[in-house]
Amino acid sequence: MAISSGMRRGRRALLGGAAVCAVLAGFGGLARIGWQVPAAPGQIADHGPLFVLGVFVTVIALERAVALGMTWAYAIPVLSAAGGLGLVVPATARVAPLALAVASIGLVAINLVIVHRQRAPFTLLMLLGSGVLAAGVVVWSRGAPVFVVVPTWIAFFVLTIVGERLEMSRLVRRPRYATSLLLAASGLLGIASLVSITRPVPGLLGLSLVAIAAWQLRFDAALRTIRIHGLPRYAAVGILAGAAWLGIAGSALILRGPLPPAGPDYDAVLHAAFVGFALSAVLAHAPIIAPAVARIAIPFHRGLYLPLVVLHASLAARVAGDWTASVILRRSGALGTAVALGLLPLAVLAARLRAAHGRRVRTLAGAALVVATLGAGCVRVAPYQRGHLAAPIMEALPWPVLDAHDQHVHEVREGTGGATGAASGGCGCN
Repeated sequence: MAISSGMRRGRRALLGGAAVCAVLAGFGGLARIGWQVPAAPGQIADHGPLFVLGVFVTVIALERAVALGMTWAYAIPVLSAAGGLGLVVPATARVAPLALAVASIGLVAINLVIVHRQRAPFTLLMLLGSGVLAAGVVVWSRGAPVFVVVPTWIAFFVLTIVGERLEMSRLVRRPRYATSLLLAASGLLGIASLVSITRPVPGLLGLSLVAIAAWQLRFDAALRTIRIHGLPRYAAVGILAGAAWLGIAGSALILRGPLPPAGPDYDAVLHAAFVGFALSAVLAHAPIIAPAVARIAIPFHRGLYLPLVVLHASLAARVAGDWTASVILRRSGALGTAVALGLLPLAVLAARLRAAHGRRVRTLAGAALVVATLGAGCVRVAPYQRGHLAAPIMEALPWPVLDAHDQHVHEVREGTGGATGAASGGCGCN
């Protein structure tokens, strides 16, 4: 469906706002772990909410608003981006959580309308995820610390991404019980995340995360598309690697106890879920979603693998640093994640330039072929060759007796004649 230039610019502006939030959150995270980078106190203190709500919720709300196709829905990503940016400005730091809470409730409204239009397992999963998110953000906006509500944010990402994967693979044949298993595990995750706000149940959150990760590694369409070269394999690698990190986060919650308020286990679980699972899915889906949301084509190029590889390698270093108490590994991993985010736009730019260069080369090659074909027919005929061109076989009507007989039969049958003259240049082409 065609969209106006103003709508296209508005969508790109929202993506730009999310990118600004990502840069601010990245610098805040680096300063938080000890790197000497410019960062305001708000960036450091609200590094997590800035990334989760200012970046991811803005992008997801924009994608849902585009899917819904109603003008009012675009107010939700606007509120989310404004609230994220407001977290780092002292004058608006107190009202920014309220804007983010309203945006999360608005996302629930968008998904309610979508479910009303199309009641399906994937739309129900996204509705459940947005409802859990709204509950957590409202509690956080009223003064609760981040560690209390962060399980609801993890559940939001998991339910939304798994719902989108289910939507993208609707035509994939699975056993009948597969979708029922996913819905059961998702319901368990929603309950576990909400219960954790008041009284966490040991192992329940981790068990649900492991169950969903195992479902993806067994039934996701990525297991089939990874065999296809190009973009399908790239997206599949990002999704399956993210599912592995989700399983690691859930296993840590089962083996090492409930999510603590701080410390290495808290850091490892959060980054395995938010960076390993959620951010990896964003990188995997970017070439698919960006053309639909902002009309920005991202042709596949093998350079897109670079940010993905750096992201997972740096996350492995950070988690290893958390569990071995290595400051060097933790700081190196944090820096590597920032580098991966910086490499993503460069990889996209390189892919677009390469595609544009390829189109120019194909255009020039086609033009050269046309010129060569036309030029091959423009040759000078030597005098000794003109006898061949003047042979009777080269005439437009080379068999006059037979043609006259055919014409006579035609005149008798149709009762008319004429309009049979043919001019000949001696080469049979007129």
